[in-house]
Amino acid sequence: MLRWVLGMFFFYAGYSVSEEHPACLDLPLSEPGYSTGELLTIANSCKSPQVADLYFHRAQHIRLLKKFQAFERGLLQYGEKDDDSYIESYRIHIAMIEAFSSHDLLTDKRNRTLETLNRIYEQSHEIAELRFRGYDLIADRLELIYQL
Repeated sequence: MLRWVLGMFFFYAGYSVSEEHPACLDLPLSEPGYSTGELLTIANSCKSPQVADLYFHRAQHIRLLKKFQAFERGLLQYGEKDDDSYIESYRIHIAMIEAFSSHDLLTDKRNRTLETLNRIYEQSHEIAELRFRGYDLIADRLELIYQL
């Protein structure tokens, strides 16, 4: 783990505060396979707040999925099984939003698309967290309000 952290530090040491990561300038349309740490590093190097927020939300998405999956594995060790359909619906919802908005990131609609993507990420994270904690009625109400 320490070797990985040091490797990441030296790899991204060239990206100072004044220099943006290449992914900030040219948003990858396909999944590049960045880890949570890499996404956060990219977010910190982006000059555009909208692009930085997008990479931060992507890192948060990965973190939430790992948290949900770890919880499910823990339940299975005790012979319990929780309804994990909310995890899959959250994951699929984010994947669909990313896929459908990828074309608009290349056109003149980029700023509006980034605002929409960031808003949907925030709302989806909030609803997924509420469902994870067992507040399904509140999550249902927010889904109606947000119209997700």
